[in-house]
Amino acid sequence: MKADDKKRLLAKVAYLYYVEDFTQAEIAQELNIYRTTISRMLKQARDQGIVTIQINHFNTDLFDLELRFKQHFGLKQVIIIPNYSGENNQQKEQRLSAAAARYLKQIIKPKSVVGFAWGAVLAGMVGQLHNTAKTDATFVPLVGGPSPSNSQYHVNGIVYDAARQFGGHSLFVDAAAVQESKYIRNGIMNSKYFNTIQYYWQHLDIAFVGIGGPLTNSSSRWRDLLTAADRDLLKERQAIGDCCCTFYNRHGKILTGDLLQRTIAIPLEQLKSVANTVGVAHSLTKAPSIKALLGMHILNTLIIDEETALRVLDL
Repeated sequence: MKADDKKRLLAKVAYLYYVEDFTQAEIAQELNIYRTTISRMLKQARDQGIVTIQINHFNTDLFDLELRFKQHFGLKQVIIIPNYSGENNQQKEQRLSAAAARYLKQIIKPKSVVGFAWGAVLAGMVGQLHNTAKTDATFVPLVGGPSPSNSQYHVNGIVYDAARQFGGHSLFVDAAAVQESKYIRNGIMNSKYFNTIQYYWQHLDIAFVGIGGPLTNSSSRWRDLLTAADRDLLKERQAIGDCCCTFYNRHGKILTGDLLQRTIAIPLEQLKSVANTVGVAHSLTKAPSIKALLGMHILNTLIIDEETALRVLDL
């Protein structure tokens, strides 16, 4: 077959497939060509520039960045929201919350067990949940609560509102994330009511967690529960960030000791077995914290903004 005739045939196949919405089987019948040949010809039409595919109204550079990020860190899913000039931090958090809410609606199934840590972005998800299907899911806190001064971000409020949106059930943790002693903490976690919480921790289908930055980052709402001695020891041990109120260093080592023994939270290692462990974070100052956590393979999904994602890759 002459080159011009071959190109014309490739163009005809592409026209029927992309413009007229023929199936490959219908094209094979129409042109009397093997079905397997049609698939190969469609690829040739793209490779030779006979067909070009353009996606309108979306920044495909973000899709490419998501793919690079996903491959680099071995993640199951990455969602990156764009940054806009002149946008303030609150607006960015609202869009991040909206992206996280959409993803929860996408992956939740009837009877799912969904865990939440807490923070401004995770709390903001609830206000972005619209037209949700009724799932009869169970929503459970992954950490204890904040101090009274940060009660608007209390994880109990997050799970209660999420359960109401999805027609599900919620459980509560009636204790602060950090206790005065490990004996008080152990008493709470060994109590009858907390056995139910831990049962659901062992059967999580979905977990949404935030990522805290270095100790100099003032945006972490729960850290007013730390004592001066806690802070001094964390600085000495070079804490780079926290997840579920559990600190780690830049090498991804969990900082065990007195503070962790006083902390009410799901063990990070336990999150590795959850089908969908979703981290939601932004901020350039958190980039080293995000990178270290990704290296620990706790998360399999990340929702992040473009600017922060690029900084994490640069590190």
